[in-house]
Amino acid sequence: MQKRYIIGIGIIAIASIASIYLLSEAQVQYTTIQDARLTGKKVQIKGQWVERDEAYYDQLNNSFYFTLADETGEKIKVIYNGAKPNHLELAEAIVVRGRVEGSYFLATDILTKCPSKYEGAKPLSTQIP
Repeated sequence: MQKRYIIGIGIIAIASIASIYLLSEAQVQYTTIQDARLTGKKVQIKGQWVERDEAYYDQLNNSFYFTLADETGEKIKVIYNGAKPNHLELAEAIVVRGRVEGSYFLATDILTKCPSKYEGAKPLSTQIP
């Protein structure tokens, strides 16, 4: 009977450790490029696409390359394994998730924050004619 308890406790311990590890990987913090370089961990960086720098899509490798400037003005080359996100040109801000490796940011996800279609709309009148 003690053998069952030991096996049960072992399974619970392994499940707990796996849960803690997975939760720590899921929590990705917003940071700057400088902090991302120092930590080496998976992070999120909010910034702007630097349009004047070269951006291109490599069809053979299915990779999109562009330059991102964070909110402090620091720039970094981004490599994203996937197609160019829709409406990148219209985006007010871009959020990239990934990690810095060498002089590049290897993005696993890109989120474009486009202006709201409701911005600048006149408020509805509350008066009844």
